[in-house]
Amino acid sequence: MGPQISKEVYDLGQELAAATGSDVTSVFNRILNRFLGWPFKAVTGWATDSHSQRTETFGTLIHTTSRSGSPAEPVEVPADALACAIDVSENIDLEHFHAAYERIACVKRLKKTPAPQAKGVQLTTITLGIIFAINEVVPVEKLAEALDRLNRQTPSTQWPDMVVLLSKGTINYAVQFPGEQELGEFLPPAEGSINSYIPPIYVIIVMRPTGAYTFNKMCSFLIAHLALFSPGAKLPNWAEVLRGTPKEGIALSGYQYNLTGQLLPVPQQFYNDRYIPPPPLRIEDRQGNLLSTLEFLPWQDGGVVLLRGKLPLEGLLIFLGKEALKGRVVRRPHAQISYVLPITRANFSEMVERIQKQSNMVVRRDSTKWVVQKFADEGSSSPFMARLFIGNLRLRDVVFGDPTKRDEFDQAYEFVIMTLLNTRTSSEGIIQMLAQHVRKVSQGEIARIHGGAIQIDESIDRELRKHVENFLNSAVRALKQGMQNVAKALQFDIGFLFQKPKPFATGVAALQTSDHLLAEYLREARKWSERLLDSRNAIEHKGWMLPRVTYSHGSGGIRTGQPQISGQPVSEFVKFMMDRLTCFVEEVTAHCLQARMPAGISVTEIPLSQRVSEMPERFQLTLASGGMPVWSITYHQSAFEET
Repeated sequence: MGPQISKEVYDLGQELAAATGSDVTSVFNRILNRFLGWPFKAVTGWATDSHSQRTETFGTLIHTTSRSGSPAEPVEVPADALACAIDVSENIDLEHFHAAYERIACVKRLKKTPAPQAKGVQLTTITLGIIFAINEVVPVEKLAEALDRLNRQTPSTQWPDMVVLLSKGTINYAVQFPGEQELGEFLPPAEGSINSYIPPIYVIIVMRPTGAYTFNKMCSFLIAHLALFSPGAKLPNWAEVLRGTPKEGIALSGYQYNLTGQLLPVPQQFYNDRYIPPPPLRIEDRQGNLLSTLEFLPWQDGGVVLLRGKLPLEGLLIFLGKEALKGRVVRRPHAQISYVLPITRANFSEMVERIQKQSNMVVRRDSTKWVVQKFADEGSSSPFMARLFIGNLRLRDVVFGDPTKRDEFDQAYEFVIMTLLNTRTSSEGIIQMLAQHVRKVSQGEIARIHGGAIQIDESIDRELRKHVENFLNSAVRALKQGMQNVAKALQFDIGFLFQKPKPFATGVAALQTSDHLLAEYLREARKWSERLLDSRNAIEHKGWMLPRVTYSHGSGGIRTGQPQISGQPVSEFVKFMMDRLTCFVEEVTAHCLQARMPAGISVTEIPLSQRVSEMPERFQLTLASGGMPVWSITYHQSAFEET
């Protein structure tokens, strides 16, 4: 079978997608048997082991057999011959998913004869478990969430290895090494392979929008496993089967092996957005030349040592003592990583002291001076920070997977956010200044009536004018200069929004043909943004000044009158404009990023009631087809914190 195998499997996937009802299983097995060669057979049946355990009947069991022909089904398959169990259905919902998960766990609990040891031959006796459905009744994310939830309650040796939703995509696991971005495919390790050495890997649930190529993805994964189950089997090349299949994916929950070889969730405090590791230690020669850097990574109930540089890590692990002598080292392109060791940070510190005392090397802390500076009085629990900082930058990470290509966007977005923070500070200052002044006047602290005259002992006019001018200038900079550059970095042109009526009409009409949702949004945004720009231009070009605060007799004493901007009291104006500007920054940025997402991936909006209080992000990734409802930019009057 040559390169055309990818097209053949693709066509078979389309044939399978058309199957309905009771035909699904028979069509599925017939298709599998068309390219599964000796000694494999796909049948309907149940599996048993030597301990009298028996599974339910599966639509598809792939097993090795020496018999020719097609025996009557269902077939009883011995556990030792069973290579893969596939739970096959036409439609899948959460209830069916839970039942399928338990059926896969049951088949993986069957006892098998230990695999023979063959030097130089990779071999596995593990039964692969796949949950397969033609259609899904619930969003793919809900199935992924259910998978993670069930995994946390189940030994990792009993987890399903892949969930296949034929017309949408797959949910399976990827492997990632510390300090790297790349994700590799994860096949279940052979029985006993991690009894002695625990690999330093993250195992991550990944949703992949493989669409019409989903059957190719499943078959490639299956074939790779079957080749290890029965070396020498007549099988297509798994890489050729995968040709043309989309590679993008959405990473979800992560796991690590503990010292007993069980996969457990990565502790939340060690996720990238929560953990700031200490700087690595420098290992130098006596002349101060850098030989390598060394760092300790906490890992479930143990730890991992990571080295970058030319020194061999094995030679340094000796300083950990006898326990480390049994350890192995993974060599990656830019680092050496120990297997998971039964050590703590204290043990690592002792190791460093021994290197210093018992070798001719010098261990130093990195002399780089770290500056940890308070950025704001709010953290990730603030909607402003969670949504404009963390949320939009998460979307940016997917659009610009290569960090070297982010500079133009990052510079433009940083300008917007920093300017927006200044704008918010000015608006809060204006509102607070007016509120305090009104309170002091109403309570008679700085105001009194002498005869018919009102006497005010404090004036805020000059300070208020300064704050208003700062507000208008920074708001316009964030909107006009900043957001125009953010959009440009994402290949959008919104410059017409800030032009006179005729160029605006021409520009928005042109945008209507290519992106009508954004065009409609900008038409509505024009109504307030034009007022904002006009107010700022009045100061810059017409010498306009904010009117003075006014005072008058009221029924309860002295009444304070706010000056107005564009027909609104100044406190209402700045509050309204700040809210509109914040929504604009979040939504236009998210929309432009959404348009640049890899094929098959989009953005969904998390309902307000379902956002996590510690980080209430508004947007998250989803599959463009089969996932949660795809978000569409729509203008709204709701306040920022109500959307």
